[in-house]
Amino acid sequence: MTRKFIGWALVIGGVLIVCYPMLKNIAYDKQQQELLEAFDQLGAMEDVDFTDEPERVSSAEAPVDKKSPSLQGSRGIVSIDKIDLKMLMFDGVTENELGKGAGIMEPQKDFTKHNVGLAGHRAVADGKQFNRLGELEVGDDIQVNTKNEILHYRITDTFIVHKTDVSVLEDKETPQLTLVTCTPLGSWNPPDRLIVQAELQEVEKR
Repeated sequence: MTRKFIGWALVIGGVLIVCYPMLKNIAYDKQQQELLEAFDQLGAMEDVDFTDEPERVSSAEAPVDKKSPSLQGSRGIVSIDKIDLKMLMFDGVTENELGKGAGIMEPQKDFTKHNVGLAGHRAVADGKQFNRLGELEVGDDIQVNTKNEILHYRITDTFIVHKTDVSVLEDKETPQLTLVTCTPLGSWNPPDRLIVQAELQEVEKR
């Protein structure tokens, strides 16, 4: 009886170990979809103000829909059709923000004026979060949707820097978007960062 119990326990344990990454990704996909749908409805919410002027209202002070507490600090959605990416952007880069989407590294910056840095994890499963950032090339398009604007960017450069090199976040003559993620993919505590920089091309008012 004891041997049979141990045998079944080992089998169940093995199944859980094999299935855990898949279940984790399913949960992440579900959370992302719920958050994206919630943000998409914000335009009809008069009592929600995801400010485009973060220097006036901090993420902690910004009004948040009581029905969607997980949207606190959300600034919009970043989309890259080429790699089938669509993620919410949150003020800050703690695990709380990066666990839900891309983190805005300097929330006080304005998308229409500054070089805004977006940090994102690279998940275990292919195509999750910033996993496929390495496939992007000069000339590819990136879109950022905020409550009031749709911003169109075009990639101008992709390169790798050491994780301590923050010069990539310095403001340029023209507004830019800088995507940042760890590299190489799958390594523990990688020393380098993959950088994708894009220049603002057009701003549409919503």
